[in-house]
Amino acid sequence: MSVAQSSVPPLLEMSRRQTLELYGKVKSDADARALALSDLFFLFFVVMGRTDINHDWLYARCREVQRKPDGCLDLWAREHYKSTIITVGLTIQEILRNPEITVGIFSHSRPIAKQFLRQVKREFESNKILQDLFPHVLPPQRCEKRTWSEDDGIIVRRRGNPKESTIEAWGLVDGQPIGKHFSLLIYDDVVTPESVNTPEMIKKTTDAWRVSLNLGARGGKMRMIGTRYHAADSYAEIMDQGSVIPRIYPATIDGSPSGEPPE
Repeated sequence: MSVAQSSVPPLLEMSRRQTLELYGKVKSDADARALALSDLFFLFFVVMGRTDINHDWLYARCREVQRKPDGCLDLWAREHYKSTIITVGLTIQEILRNPEITVGIFSHSRPIAKQFLRQVKREFESNKILQDLFPHVLPPQRCEKRTWSEDDGIIVRRRGNPKESTIEAWGLVDGQPIGKHFSLLIYDDVVTPESVNTPEMIKKTTDAWRVSLNLGARGGKMRMIGTRYHAADSYAEIMDQGSVIPRIYPATIDGSPSGEPPE
């Protein structure tokens, strides 16, 4: 039985120390592949070489996100890895699991969304471990005609030929696409400091979000990540109408400006 199949307790219930001990027993590509598909922390720490994520609080967030990846609004303090874990890492894992998935990343403006796409694109282009374990994420070779750009999105090797790329990046308020239907909608940084200056600007963002829901495929999934900049921002209305389950983590344990940071 492989390491990935023999872990007791189950992976999501293990402590960080237990998990790292398990990783030390991984010897085969089959084990590494299985863990990359089932364990978000392994994908970061081992496959992507992100040793900076080796922290109890970040480990707990990886496990929490894996338990419930969809339908949440993750409002974490700045520099707490919310976009790294959800928009980048979890999206990469989804594509490893299912090359047929189509992902639309939406930010307040398209240049912001492209930054997230760029990070995934670079990982696929430069991570030799990832390429060896999952060859379908390799960039196009000379003989292949696959879209691979920030403007048009990137397409991994897949069987189907939908009009949507594997991942595309779009602006929410300006530049929404027409006629697309993504199986996964990711909203990251749809609220910015500039978008909350007036009630009219807040309403414009909220209305744009509602319109963008039509870009989801039937039975599709949604994830939302952001930072609060105003008590009456779009996130407040989205939470009030029950469209998402909020997961809120302030910069300090008790939420106060003078409180202690998470351990």
